[in-house]
Amino acid sequence: MQGHPIEYRPIRHGSPDYLQTLRLRDETLRRPWGHSIEEDDLSGEGQDLIYGAFDGDRLVGMAILQNDGTPYNRLRYMAVDARYRGQGIGAAIARELESRSRMAGKAGIRLMARTHVLNFYKKLGYAVDGAPFVPDHIPVEHVMMTLRFE
Repeated sequence: MQGHPIEYRPIRHGSPDYLQTLRLRDETLRRPWGHSIEEDDLSGEGQDLIYGAFDGDRLVGMAILQNDGTPYNRLRYMAVDARYRGQGIGAAIARELESRSRMAGKAGIRLMARTHVLNFYKKLGYAVDGAPFVPDHIPVEHVMMTLRFE
């Protein structure tokens, strides 16, 4: 459904593009399970790297890279508009955030993935760390995954 070449860029917290991230996250990661992005604690996002994929002015994919003070960065809120899935947008976002983590001297990236997208992350080199679980904030089975840099 692309109308323009996809452009990838950081998103400034509080900007109109940031507001688009709230809509995309709500549509793809919360509403399907009867929740709202408004229930999430987003107070620390001003310190995080928010990265997006745009078709013209429209946000079609995004993720957040969080430095939580450990040797690993944390990848959060990976979301791609359903009409744009299967085009490599999520993988391109992940690779850019991996590159930035390497440049920052991190040992790798950790994330919490829904079990139905395990193969996406496995293809990118992430490994499952531990047993599946259901987090308090969303009633969907997840697993912890880690990408360790060599």
